This record gives sequence, structure tokens and C-alpha cells, in this order.
Amino acid sequence: MFREHARSLRGNPYQFLGRRPFREARLRSYIVRQHAAGRPLEEILTDPYIGRCGGSSLCRLVLVDPRTIEALEAHIRDELARLRP
Repeated sequence: MFREHARSLRGNPYQFLGRRPFREARLRSYIVRQHAAGRPLEEILTDPYIGRCGGSSLCRLVLVDPRTIEALEAHIRDELARLRP
């Protein structure tokens, strides 16, 4: 009985959420950080790190997430405000 219970506890503890929040957060922070460093989004998305971190399907989920969009928009707004006289 103990082995059956232990076997049911193995795996991803966040499986009930459906997605991988830590991996998504790491990918989101990488995209936003690289964009803030001045890299174009197209170049960031072809970066080998993106493929290793989760591939195109996870990347798509992260890109359409409102938190990612807001972070990228905030960076663009800050840059525009900095350029104003």
C-alpha cells in the first residue's frame, strides 16, 4: 500500500494546474530581459535557449500571456518616455 501511495506522489506536483508555471516564468523573464537589453523579439524567439527551455508551443503560451505583453509594453513605454525631450 505504501508503494502505491508513494508512486502517486511522484511527478510534477503542479500537474493539476495543467501547465508548468516555473518554466513559463523563467521563459517570460528571459524574453523580457533580452528585449530590455535591446534585442529584437524576432531574434530572441530564434535563440537556442528558447528551444531548450520549452520549445515553440510553450513560447507561444508565454507570448500571449497578458503578463508578458504588459512587461514588453511597459518596456517600450519607458523607452519612448526616455526619448522624449
